[in-house]
Formats: sequence, C-alpha cells, structure tokens
Amino acid sequence: MKYHSKSSRVAEVVLADLAGGRFRGETFLPSEQRLAEYYSSSRHTIRRIIGNLLEDGVLTRCGNQRLQVNPEKLREVEAEHSAPEQITLAFAYAAYPDAMISSVTTGLKQYVAEHDMKLQLLTSPTGHGPMLRTLEHAAALGIQGIFVLPYFMEEYVDVINKLMDSGVAVATLSELPGVQCSSVCGDDYSGAFVAVSRLIEKYNRPVYFFGPRGETSSSVDRYNAYCRAMTEAGFDEEVAAYTVDFEAYGSNPESWPMESKLERPADMARAFLKQVETPVSLFCMNDYMAQGVYRAAARLKLEIGKDVVLIGFGDLPMAQRLEPPLTTIRSAREQIGYQAAKLLHGLVKGELNTAVHLRLPMELIERASC
Repeated sequence: MKYHSKSSRVAEVVLADLAGGRFRGETFLPSEQRLAEYYSSSRHTIRRIIGNLLEDGVLTRCGNQRLQVNPEKLREVEAEHSAPEQITLAFAYAAYPDAMISSVTTGLKQYVAEHDMKLQLLTSPTGHGPMLRTLEHAAALGIQGIFVLPYFMEEYVDVINKLMDSGVAVATLSELPGVQCSSVCGDDYSGAFVAVSRLIEKYNRPVYFFGPRGETSSSVDRYNAYCRAMTEAGFDEEVAAYTVDFEAYGSNPESWPMESKLERPADMARAFLKQVETPVSLFCMNDYMAQGVYRAAARLKLEIGKDVVLIGFGDLPMAQRLEPPLTTIRSAREQIGYQAAKLLHGLVKGELNTAVHLRLPMELIERASC
C-alpha cells in the first residue's frame, strides 16, 4: 500500500485500528467527518486514506455508498506491514558544534539506540544556505522526523512549514514564531527568574541584564523573566537603564566560531564595566556572555565575586573551570535531546496529532562568582 507522505502516519494508525476491530460493532465505517474528528485530521486527508484503502481492496463500497471492511484483504495488507521500515530521525543545525549541541546529540543518540532507529546529523558550520537547502530535501533523504535548531528568520519559518506539509515530523530546539510544530528546550523563564532573584536577594540592589534579549525565543524568555524578577523586587523603574542589550552572534555565520563567541561579549563587557561604579551585579544571558565578563574584568583589574558578581546560564563545561568558578543555571542538555527524540518518535508513529511544547526544569548551581 502506498500513501501520500502527508497522510502516511495517520493511515498506519487507521490500518491498526481496522485490524484491531475498533469499528467492529458498526455495520459500516463512520463517515468521513467522524473519522476526521476521531483522528484529528482534515477530511481531505481521510478521503485520501479511504481512496488508498478502496484501491487496495481493504475497504469496499456498498450500494448505499457506505464503507465496509474486507477482512481477508485486511489480513493481506497487515502481513505486508508486519515488518515496518526502520525510522530515521535527524538533528539539523547551522552552527559550529559546541557543548550544548554535543550534549543534545548524545541524548538523541541514546533514545535512537534504545528504540532501534537511525540518526542523521545535518550540519552547516559556514552558513544558512546549505542547511536550508538540505531541510527542503529531508523527506527525499528518507528522514521521518527532524529536530531543528531554529533562527528568527523567515527562511526557517518557510522551510519548516514546508517540511510539515510534506509529512515530516518536526520539533525545534525552542519555539519559533510562525510555525505550529512541537518544541523541546529548558525552562528558560524559570531558570532566569531564579538567578536574578538570587542576586537581588543576596546583594539588595538592582541587577544588570547582559546579552542579547531577542535573538531566540530562549533569550526572549530569559529577558522577560529578568524583567519580572526586577519588577517583583521593586526595581521596575530601573529595568530599562539596567538592560545591556547587544547583538552577540545570532544568525551571522561570522560570529559562530568559538573565539568570536567570546571576544564580542568581552569587548561589550569592557565598555560597560568602564562606565559603571562597582560593585555591580550581572545576570548574563548565557555562559559565553559570562566568560566575556571574566575576560573584561581581568583586563580592568576587577575581581569577580567582589567587584563584579554574576550568574551565567547553561552550565557549560568551562563554567566550573573559570577562576573563580561560575555560578550558573544548569540546563538538562542531554535530556533535551532524549525527549526530543521521544517526541518525534511519537509524532512519526501517529500517537501525537498536535504540537507539544516540552520545558525541562533548570537548576541553580552556586559557585564562587556571586
């Protein structure tokens, strides 16, 4: 039996239900409208599936145009599908591999190995063009489900929507406005709120937000949490003046190499620290921002943990090796990959028919930087 790729996952569920006798108590199969509601699909999709089942003889149309199951033919089709094709998932990212990507990949690999699936890595460390073109052909590459590192770019919105229309299951690493696919990431809002609240509670002064606040949905969530924590502490009037917002790297491939991730924040931190009175408290959008502050403080002869107190985000491997070790928010990176693979698996099998947004808990790791 051959199905249009858009309806293939629902078709397999319908076949399984017919074989399991789900509609055995009814003389005829339910109407297209009832089936569409039952399987959370459009009537167009159900009509295509019914057409394929009629063509294969699994269903027959009676004189009154109602549908009935042909048990003998159903058993034949079941036999054809008794050994399902191995599922292939993919992780797609336009970026240089770093600790975050490596850990997410480890989680994906673990789930895939546990469930006898295959994993492909679609990477482009030099730009978005090659990645976007690869994503356009994911279905032709035999990929049934794909986990995408998204950027706030219309090109990503367009290609992800096309992927979903082609029948490929898609989830993104944080939400992307303009698409209705699932997403998996850490609970950035809660993590940032805990970090900022901790700094305010410990030092009884307003906290600076340091880093880009709108390059991804994760950075938006972290900044919104910062604003909430400042407001609840009575520092709502200071929020604007205490926001040090700048473009760090984002969608520009020239900023993806590791040294660029560190030097840009260091330059911005040096300019900032030369203008403010110390001691000063900072919440850094991620650990790369925090490491940039360390570099700038060293150049200005300022002491981390005394003149400059700060909390990072991500708990990258270097966080505990900085001097002094960095207080940061730990993200369950491997679990993000594992849960993303689990979610995609459910989508591919047709067990999920709606977008799901998973947010994994964060943890404050207290060290010596604050």
